[in-house]
Amino acid sequence: MAPLRFRLVDVFAKRPLSGNSLTVFVTNAALEPELMQALTVELRQFETIFLTPTHDLRRFRARIFAMEEELDFAGHPVLGAAAVLHEARNAGGEAVWTIALSGQDVTVESRKTAVGYETIMHQASPAFGPPIVSGEVGRFLTAFGLRAADRDSALPMQMVTTGLPYLIIPVTAAGLEHGRIHVDDLETRLGSVGAKFVYLLDARGREGRTWDNFGRVEDIATGSAAGPAAGYLVKHGLAQADEEIIIRQGRFVGRPSDMRLRVSDGGVLLTGDVRMIASGEFDSLA
Repeated sequence: MAPLRFRLVDVFAKRPLSGNSLTVFVTNAALEPELMQALTVELRQFETIFLTPTHDLRRFRARIFAMEEELDFAGHPVLGAAAVLHEARNAGGEAVWTIALSGQDVTVESRKTAVGYETIMHQASPAFGPPIVSGEVGRFLTAFGLRAADRDSALPMQMVTTGLPYLIIPVTAAGLEHGRIHVDDLETRLGSVGAKFVYLLDARGREGRTWDNFGRVEDIATGSAAGPAAGYLVKHGLAQADEEIIIRQGRFVGRPSDMRLRVSDGGVLLTGDVRMIASGEFDSLA
């Protein structure tokens, strides 16, 4: 196998070495899933995206891996991938890309700026599950070591998806600060309500947190959760359709990030600033 080149970028970054880092591979080679997973673990990134060209110069097949598993959908890898493609293809001032994920094509716009790139991802319209019934609420609070007082009781716990289903748990600012995963069966609990991950959301402060389902790693800025969070805010009257909504994340891990969103009848637009950080190459892994 020939050497594999990659690009390291920061997404949702106001400056270099901020926001959510990402590794992007663009390769003609058909990589085995086991190798892509191993490369992700080797790089210790929360997520890594692998792009393969198609006959359409603006359409790329993509596979996204977290440290533990492959993901069908994610936000910041798609935004970062668009910036890398824009740079590599010398696409001029603006470009539009199609990122073909498992079961869906995602449209991403990219624009060159003075310091990097601005990329805009088109997510689906939010879809909502039923509010979690009162008997189940305590089970999810306990999973995060939260007390009843840590919950924003004016708002429901609810599954929301714009591509990846999240259970939104509305919390107070204090609840957001000390929430942690305290159980080893979170994924099973989430599956019972149709969710894959949890997003703790201080809806009044428009700030969130999420982790892998074992609580080993806290994510810095989660585009696939920000879309559902923005849709949730609009549905429950805490934001207006078509206004710019800024969801903050990453403060608790020293990488504060801003995710800019707009919810409309056509879906959710997620915007992020991308900084190009480094390039690298893996030796032949044969």
